Amino acid sequence: MSLEETTTEENENFDFFDYYAQLNNDNIILSYKGPLTDVLLSEFSRDIRAKLQDNRRVGKKVFSVFMELTQNVLYYSKEVNHFGDQDKVGTIVILQLEDHYKVITGNQVMKEAVPLLLEKCKTVNSLDRDELREYKRKLRDAPSEGESRGAGIGLVQVALTSDNLEVKIKNLGEKYAFFALFVNIKK
Repeated sequence: MSLEETTTEENENFDFFDYYAQLNNDNIILSYKGPLTDVLLSEFSRDIRAKLQDNRRVGKKVFSVFMELTQNVLYYSKEVNHFGDQDKVGTIVILQLEDHYKVITGNQVMKEAVPLLLEKCKTVNSLDRDELREYKRKLRDAPSEGESRGAGIGLVQVALTSDNLEVKIKNLGEKYAFFALFVNIKK
Protein backbone atom coordinates (compact mmCIF):
# COMPACT_ATOMS: atom_id res chain seq x y z
CA MET A 1 0.00 0.00 0.00
CA SER A 2 1.77 3.08 -1.23
CA LEU A 3 1.29 6.59 -2.50
CA GLU A 4 2.63 7.08 -6.03
CA GLU A 5 3.26 10.37 -7.80
CA THR A 6 1.85 11.01 -11.27
CA THR A 7 4.14 12.79 -13.70
CA THR A 8 3.24 14.69 -16.85
CA GLU A 9 5.47 12.36 -18.84
CA GLU A 10 3.45 9.33 -17.67
CA ASN A 11 0.24 11.06 -18.76
CA GLU A 12 1.65 11.77 -22.23
CA ASN A 13 2.90 8.21 -22.87
CA PHE A 14 -0.52 6.61 -23.29
CA ASP A 15 -0.37 3.85 -25.92
CA PHE A 16 -3.84 3.43 -27.37
CA PHE A 17 -2.87 0.22 -29.20
CA ASP A 18 -1.72 -1.44 -25.96
CA TYR A 19 -4.96 -0.31 -24.35
CA TYR A 20 -7.02 -1.71 -27.25
CA ALA A 21 -5.17 -5.04 -27.13
CA GLN A 22 -5.78 -5.32 -23.40
CA LEU A 23 -9.50 -4.56 -23.79
CA ASN A 24 -9.78 -7.33 -26.38
CA ASN A 25 -8.27 -9.84 -23.98
CA ASP A 26 -10.70 -12.71 -23.37
CA ASN A 27 -10.28 -12.59 -19.61
CA ILE A 28 -12.01 -9.21 -19.17
CA ILE A 29 -15.58 -9.70 -17.96
CA LEU A 30 -16.23 -6.00 -17.32
CA SER A 31 -14.24 -2.81 -17.81
CA TYR A 32 -15.85 0.57 -17.19
CA LYS A 33 -14.78 4.08 -16.27
CA GLY A 34 -17.34 6.80 -15.96
CA PRO A 35 -20.41 8.00 -14.07
CA LEU A 36 -22.26 5.33 -12.10
CA THR A 37 -26.05 5.24 -11.96
CA ASP A 38 -28.59 2.76 -10.58
CA VAL A 39 -29.68 1.88 -14.13
CA LEU A 40 -26.10 1.23 -15.23
CA LEU A 41 -25.38 -0.91 -12.15
CA SER A 42 -28.52 -2.91 -12.85
CA GLU A 43 -27.27 -3.62 -16.39
CA PHE A 44 -23.78 -4.52 -15.14
CA SER A 45 -25.35 -6.84 -12.56
CA ARG A 46 -27.39 -8.64 -15.21
CA ASP A 47 -24.33 -9.05 -17.46
CA ILE A 48 -22.10 -10.30 -14.63
CA ARG A 49 -24.67 -12.88 -13.53
CA ALA A 50 -25.05 -14.10 -17.11
CA LYS A 51 -21.29 -14.39 -17.67
CA LEU A 52 -20.71 -16.23 -14.38
CA GLN A 53 -23.68 -18.61 -14.41
CA ASP A 54 -21.50 -21.70 -15.11
CA ASN A 55 -20.19 -21.71 -11.53
CA ARG A 56 -23.01 -20.31 -9.40
CA ARG A 57 -21.13 -20.52 -6.07
CA VAL A 58 -18.16 -18.48 -7.29
CA GLY A 59 -20.42 -16.29 -9.42
CA LYS A 60 -22.35 -15.26 -6.30
CA LYS A 61 -19.10 -14.38 -4.54
CA VAL A 62 -17.86 -12.29 -7.48
CA PHE A 63 -21.23 -10.56 -7.72
CA SER A 64 -21.29 -9.86 -3.97
CA VAL A 65 -17.80 -8.33 -4.06
CA PHE A 66 -18.72 -6.31 -7.17
CA MET A 67 -21.80 -4.88 -5.41
CA GLU A 68 -19.94 -3.99 -2.18
CA LEU A 69 -17.04 -2.30 -3.96
CA THR A 70 -19.27 -0.48 -6.44
CA GLN A 71 -21.38 0.87 -3.57
CA ASN A 72 -18.17 2.22 -2.04
CA VAL A 73 -17.48 4.09 -5.29
CA LEU A 74 -21.06 5.43 -5.34
CA TYR A 75 -20.84 6.63 -1.74
CA TYR A 76 -17.29 7.93 -1.50
CA SER A 77 -15.99 9.01 -4.92
CA LYS A 78 -15.03 12.68 -4.97
CA GLU A 79 -15.12 12.82 -8.76
CA VAL A 80 -18.52 13.70 -10.21
CA ASN A 81 -19.93 13.82 -13.71
CA HIS A 82 -20.49 17.48 -14.53
CA PHE A 83 -23.20 16.70 -17.08
CA GLY A 84 -26.73 15.92 -15.99
CA ASP A 85 -27.25 14.46 -12.53
CA GLN A 86 -23.82 14.92 -10.91
CA ASP A 87 -23.32 11.13 -10.69
CA LYS A 88 -20.24 9.80 -8.93
CA VAL A 89 -17.44 8.64 -11.25
CA GLY A 90 -15.37 5.51 -10.80
CA THR A 91 -13.62 2.63 -12.49
CA ILE A 92 -14.70 -1.02 -12.34
CA VAL A 93 -12.82 -3.99 -13.81
CA ILE A 94 -13.57 -7.70 -13.43
CA LEU A 95 -11.02 -10.18 -14.78
CA GLN A 96 -11.23 -13.95 -15.11
CA LEU A 97 -7.82 -15.49 -14.56
CA GLU A 98 -6.72 -19.13 -14.48
CA ASP A 99 -7.46 -19.87 -10.83
CA HIS A 100 -9.35 -16.79 -9.63
CA TYR A 101 -11.40 -13.74 -10.51
CA LYS A 102 -10.08 -10.25 -9.82
CA VAL A 103 -12.44 -7.38 -9.03
CA ILE A 104 -10.85 -3.93 -9.19
CA THR A 105 -12.51 -0.64 -8.35
CA GLY A 106 -11.04 2.82 -8.23
CA ASN A 107 -12.15 6.33 -7.48
CA GLN A 108 -10.92 9.71 -6.38
CA VAL A 109 -10.77 10.38 -2.65
CA MET A 110 -9.73 13.35 -0.56
CA LYS A 111 -6.04 13.06 0.24
CA GLU A 112 -6.72 13.46 3.96
CA ALA A 113 -8.91 10.30 3.86
CA VAL A 114 -6.02 8.10 2.66
CA PRO A 115 -4.52 7.25 6.09
CA LEU A 116 -7.91 6.09 7.42
CA LEU A 117 -8.59 4.02 4.28
CA LEU A 118 -5.18 2.37 4.52
CA GLU A 119 -5.67 1.68 8.23
CA LYS A 120 -9.11 0.09 7.63
CA CYS A 121 -7.68 -2.19 4.93
CA LYS A 122 -4.66 -3.08 7.07
CA THR A 123 -6.94 -3.98 9.99
CA VAL A 124 -9.21 -6.12 7.81
CA ASN A 125 -6.21 -7.91 6.26
CA SER A 126 -4.76 -8.71 9.69
CA LEU A 127 -7.82 -10.69 10.85
CA ASP A 128 -8.71 -14.35 10.29
CA ARG A 129 -12.28 -15.45 9.39
CA ASP A 130 -13.52 -15.70 12.98
CA GLU A 131 -11.95 -12.37 13.90
CA LEU A 132 -13.51 -10.79 10.78
CA ARG A 133 -16.96 -12.00 11.82
CA GLU A 134 -16.47 -10.59 15.33
CA TYR A 135 -15.13 -7.31 13.92
CA LYS A 136 -18.17 -7.06 11.62
CA ARG A 137 -20.52 -7.48 14.62
CA LYS A 138 -18.57 -4.80 16.49
CA LEU A 139 -18.81 -2.38 13.54
CA ARG A 140 -22.56 -2.92 13.24
CA ASP A 141 -23.01 -1.86 16.86
CA ALA A 142 -20.68 1.16 16.63
CA PRO A 143 -21.88 4.66 15.64
CA SER A 144 -20.95 5.59 12.06
CA GLU A 145 -17.88 7.75 11.44
CA GLY A 146 -18.68 11.10 9.82
CA GLU A 147 -19.03 10.51 6.09
CA SER A 148 -18.90 6.73 6.45
CA ARG A 149 -22.25 5.06 5.85
CA GLY A 150 -21.17 1.54 6.77
CA ALA A 151 -18.09 2.10 8.95
CA GLY A 152 -16.10 -0.47 6.95
CA ILE A 153 -18.64 -3.29 7.17
CA GLY A 154 -18.59 -3.67 3.38
CA LEU A 155 -14.80 -4.12 3.38
CA VAL A 156 -15.13 -6.77 6.08
CA GLN A 157 -17.78 -8.58 4.04
CA VAL A 158 -15.51 -8.46 0.98
CA ALA A 159 -12.63 -9.91 3.02
CA LEU A 160 -14.88 -12.74 4.22
CA THR A 161 -15.62 -13.57 0.59
CA SER A 162 -12.13 -13.20 -0.88
CA ASP A 163 -8.39 -13.16 -0.32
CA ASN A 164 -6.75 -10.17 1.37
CA LEU A 165 -7.51 -6.71 0.04
CA GLU A 166 -4.80 -5.06 -2.04
CA VAL A 167 -4.78 -1.27 -2.05
CA LYS A 168 -2.95 1.13 -4.33
CA ILE A 169 -3.05 4.88 -3.93
CA LYS A 170 -1.90 7.35 -6.57
CA ASN A 171 -1.33 11.00 -5.75
CA LEU A 172 -3.42 13.33 -7.94
CA GLY A 173 -2.12 16.64 -6.65
CA GLU A 174 -2.64 18.70 -3.52
CA LYS A 175 -6.24 17.77 -2.75
CA TYR A 176 -7.03 14.34 -4.22
CA ALA A 177 -5.68 10.82 -4.54
CA PHE A 178 -6.88 7.84 -6.58
CA PHE A 179 -7.87 4.89 -4.40
CA ALA A 180 -7.77 1.49 -6.13
CA LEU A 181 -8.88 -1.71 -4.44
CA PHE A 182 -7.95 -5.13 -5.87
CA VAL A 183 -9.76 -8.25 -4.66
CA ASN A 184 -9.11 -11.88 -5.68
CA ILE A 185 -11.83 -14.53 -5.46
CA LYS A 186 -10.68 -18.13 -5.88
CA LYS A 187 -12.53 -20.29 -8.41
